[in-house]
Amino acid sequence: MTSRFCRGALAASLLALVPATQAALDVAGLAKDVNACTDLYGYANRQWLQDTAIPDDRASWGTGTAIAKRNEELLRTALEEGMQNLPPAGSAQRKAVDFYASGMDTNLIGVTSLMRLWDFQTRAGSVTTPESLAVRLAFFHPAGMRAGFQFSVQPDPKDSASYLAKIEQDGLGLPDRDYYFRDDDRSKKIREAYRGHIERMFILFENKPELAKKNAATILDMETALAKASMTAVEVRDDEKTYNKMTLEQLEALGSGFPWRTYFKELGAPKLETLNVAQPEFMKAFAEMAAKRTSDEWRVYLRWTMLRAVAPTLPADFEQESFAFNSTELLGIKAPPSRSRKVIDMMNGRYGDAPMAQALGQIYVEKAFPASSKARALELVQNVQGALGARLKQVDWMSEATRTKAIEKLSAMRVKIGYPDTWRDYTDAKIEVAPFMVNWVEANRFEHRRQLARLGKPVDRGDWWMAPQMVNAYYDPNLNEIVFPAGILQPPMFDAKADDPLNYGGIGTVIGHEITHGFDDSGRKYDAQGNLKDWWTAEDAKRYEERAQRMVKQFDAYVGVEGLHLNGALTLGENVSDLGGVKLAYLALQSALAKSKKMAKVDDLTPDQRFFLAYAQAWRRLDRPERERLIIQTDGHSPARFRVRGPSENLPEFAKAFSCDAAKTLRPEADRPNIW
Repeated sequence: MTSRFCRGALAASLLALVPATQAALDVAGLAKDVNACTDLYGYANRQWLQDTAIPDDRASWGTGTAIAKRNEELLRTALEEGMQNLPPAGSAQRKAVDFYASGMDTNLIGVTSLMRLWDFQTRAGSVTTPESLAVRLAFFHPAGMRAGFQFSVQPDPKDSASYLAKIEQDGLGLPDRDYYFRDDDRSKKIREAYRGHIERMFILFENKPELAKKNAATILDMETALAKASMTAVEVRDDEKTYNKMTLEQLEALGSGFPWRTYFKELGAPKLETLNVAQPEFMKAFAEMAAKRTSDEWRVYLRWTMLRAVAPTLPADFEQESFAFNSTELLGIKAPPSRSRKVIDMMNGRYGDAPMAQALGQIYVEKAFPASSKARALELVQNVQGALGARLKQVDWMSEATRTKAIEKLSAMRVKIGYPDTWRDYTDAKIEVAPFMVNWVEANRFEHRRQLARLGKPVDRGDWWMAPQMVNAYYDPNLNEIVFPAGILQPPMFDAKADDPLNYGGIGTVIGHEITHGFDDSGRKYDAQGNLKDWWTAEDAKRYEERAQRMVKQFDAYVGVEGLHLNGALTLGENVSDLGGVKLAYLALQSALAKSKKMAKVDDLTPDQRFFLAYAQAWRRLDRPERERLIIQTDGHSPARFRVRGPSENLPEFAKAFSCDAAKTLRPEADRPNIW
């Protein structure tokens, strides 16, 4: 499973002080009446938090969203220019422009989209047997409609040079399986709101209120059954449990109620022999449902799955109803985004992994990422990698056998910066002047064909799954690589002209975070070649887990919105990587300062103080209560303020930088999860 690192965002009030081309600390905003030793986040950010309002069309606002907004504006301008001066026919840039234009053409979205939707609805209505269900799922899945389960092709976790087909749990309309079972008032309210949302969507499409009410009950019953069979979010983090390589014959024996061969044949993979069945018990339960649930139930479920998938591409009534539940009810967003931002967001996807994101990225990098930035970013990466190399030679809890393997893995870790060396080929993407829904479906089908074409071929180690315009970064354990898109290598996170404390406190901690993912509780289980393989001695693994459990305990004790406790097990990988990221970036800064000898104070702050303040201000973020609730219950990342509090309570380097009383600032030494 790929580790993903999501940053927060910087508000408009601060951007007025910090131009897009320059990184700087908000020194004027420091809360001098707050003790930095016991509340670094408040000391660095309280004034900003008090003065800043979340825009009505956002669920959160902070450093990352401010950078993302600049990136969106750059892309919007470039796409609109492209509509006036079309790129060459057949080019990726032309297909990006055509896709964007179809999303902006609300007149074309009208009746034509509904006519196309009826074709999908008719296909769903033809389900009468498990055999026909398999045929229909094989038609809907490539179109981006995630019913029942999900199919993909990814590097084999235990043979990173080869691709392996994978099926995994999916098919829910609520954010997580636990949303169907939690018994608190807010969860009950969300389920009732979801029921009403389903009814209203069917009424919009068919204008049959009584039938819509019956359909909603059927869908909640079907999805609850799927949720009951699903792994929890914590269980999904266990890469060993979600690696179950099987032959097709073994899958048929496991889930005998569903015609798997028919499904794979119709999907375009008739010769598939082996695959990873990520959650066997889920697939067994799904197959039993395929055999025992009535055709009427499956027809209703499939119709709903496709309706909710394409709703954002349909006429305004459908779009608004989808927004009311998915954005307002779940995230607290008060107003819809501009049309242009909505289309760009759909082209990007949440992580820059949507089918059209790479085409959009080719437009972005032409405008936003000079070669000088790439060279400076690479220098920072190498310095932070060097800091971990030094730490691996020093940690006293690790045996020499494991230490040797760890150093080997770090040495083999690949680095990707800015954008791919070879761009994705969009020749096969059938994007043209067409209704938005049609282009959205065709983009998904293109991605499906691209993944199917991987089967039987060696892994393409030059591929990126995240697009260059994203304000994000990632570590891929299966490829043992760290990737930093151009979109996050922007001020104030990174500025090639800024001094070392700011760059190491900003992007340096991100770099350290991603490197540490290779050695977090999940990433440590992959070897230097990216294979899921145990290279630890039993004693070292036990010592690691003991330290990791200290971090679970630490974050379990933190309390967020509505009195909700954080889930230390769910967020463990990110929390380990946050702590490691700050530690490694700090050590790399010390080496850089020793070479440059630039130790003078700036704004009466030492370099070390400016480093920690840069980190804290990079995590400035306001979340709506609904958004923070969703984060705590479903996200592998902790809310922003805890991502500053957690490391600061564990690092003697922080206490020293601000001349703190360690007994009041740091957790007791026996409770600190000192790993890297």
